[in-house]
Amino acid sequence: MTKIYLIPLIICLLTAVYKPINAQDEVLDDQTSNTSELTDGPQTLDAPAAAQTEAIPEITTEKTPLEKKNGPIISEEELLKPLSPVQETKVKAEKINESEIYVQEAEKFKTTEIYKNLRLNDVIEQGLRKNYDQNIRQQTKQLNELAFSGVKRSFWVPELKISLTTSEQRVSTIGSSSAPLTQSTPIVPTGAFGLVLSNYTVFNWGKDYSVYLNNKTSYERNQKALDETRREFRLDLISQYFGLMALKNIEKINLEQLKQASFVYRLNKEKITIGKISKQDYYQARSEYLRSQSEYRTAKMATDTQDENMAFTIADDVGTKYVLTENLNYKRLKISLDECYELSSKNNPSILNSKTLLENANRSYDLALKENLPLPKFTVNLGAYTKRFGPSTNKTVYENSSSGGNMEIVASVNASWSLTGSDGLFNSDKMAISYINKELSAKDLEKNNHLSKSFIRQSYNNILSLQNQVLIQEARIPSLQKTFDTVLENYLNNKTKYYDFHLVLYELTQTKILLEETKLLHLREKLALAKYSGVEDFPGENFERMAESKKEQK
Repeated sequence: MTKIYLIPLIICLLTAVYKPINAQDEVLDDQTSNTSELTDGPQTLDAPAAAQTEAIPEITTEKTPLEKKNGPIISEEELLKPLSPVQETKVKAEKINESEIYVQEAEKFKTTEIYKNLRLNDVIEQGLRKNYDQNIRQQTKQLNELAFSGVKRSFWVPELKISLTTSEQRVSTIGSSSAPLTQSTPIVPTGAFGLVLSNYTVFNWGKDYSVYLNNKTSYERNQKALDETRREFRLDLISQYFGLMALKNIEKINLEQLKQASFVYRLNKEKITIGKISKQDYYQARSEYLRSQSEYRTAKMATDTQDENMAFTIADDVGTKYVLTENLNYKRLKISLDECYELSSKNNPSILNSKTLLENANRSYDLALKENLPLPKFTVNLGAYTKRFGPSTNKTVYENSSSGGNMEIVASVNASWSLTGSDGLFNSDKMAISYINKELSAKDLEKNNHLSKSFIRQSYNNILSLQNQVLIQEARIPSLQKTFDTVLENYLNNKTKYYDFHLVLYELTQTKILLEETKLLHLREKLALAKYSGVEDFPGENFERMAESKKEQK
């Protein structure tokens, strides 16, 4: 009886053991034949199943297409190409999730773009010629010239006018009256046609001359200020050009990071299907790839924005994309701090403005003193040449209102002092205001001198610090590049962890970006130092030569 019950029990145990083994084989076959069944990308297989799969070829013996390809942008289709013919069936069967389509764009959202080669000399020439604000400044300069020419003529040349006056004359009669006419409108006109010269001031103790000199000084300062604005705009064009260059280089650096991250991500995507790596490595590679995509897109967006800003600055067509054929020729600063101070005292716009205000304030104070004194004014009445015409008169005469036909120099004294009112006792408040304005102008000049030296010193020290940083970063990059090559090779051979690869790739990318940013900051500090010093270029250095052709640099 016992044997009868033991036989069915043994059969049941054998059946229970046999079914899990077959189920496990079915899962393995399903995963190796059709990866589209995976819910969230390839999954890690259990150890027994992995042991039954065939080994993948040695990765380090043959370079992948991504290692050989040097295209500008990696599309999703390129990322999903099979690494070798052996793995082709697995990759083709895999379904692309919607969240993995990162670089594809719909046709209706694509915009037309104009590509243009751009050099630094082109930016400066076209910007100074076509920039909207620069054209407005040129027109403003002409308006200043016209305004001052009127002031100059009114001071130096007597005012000359042509005058014509006529009496009323009858043109026609609309209606007749039976009443006798006591006075009728004449048919023939009467009047005078003359050349009139106004009174001319010969001497008034320099009062009018002081006003004229103030107007002249202000005019000359305004004209020079427009030239200085043009000079600073040229420096801004140089800064904007190299800013665009830095952004384009940063975009290339982020693209290189994306290529490296996508290569490892694709590799891990293949390895996980055969159980060669863990989920952790796969998802870390995926996260690194997505982060690189995001940083590349951010860098590209910044470049596109700067392209549009450049197009507006130099008045190119909207949507113009620029291809730069030059690189920054980095040069260390050669000018000394004392030389910058000396240049600033002669050319700094703020200091020159303060000097102009102080000069005018001194003249205004002297003018207020003279106007408070009973000083005579000497003038000459130049009169007028008049042609008188009418039925009984037809003659030409020269006359003036004061002395008939004689031309005489006359003197007059006009003075007034306020005892009460806004000007104070004997114009004391008016005098005090002129004196205080003079003192304020002197303090303003002193303040701008101090500020100019302070800005120059800060900018100078920043340049020296940035030069040291450039040396450090240029030394770091070769070391980081060798470290990256070593870590990548070790990771492909399963000799190191993915975290090491991520860390060195991130550090290498950030150091390259930091070098580009530091060089740009160094250039912009030099341009700012030139602005504070009031010069277009430093002695012995031309900013236009800081752009070097890529062919020459190679």
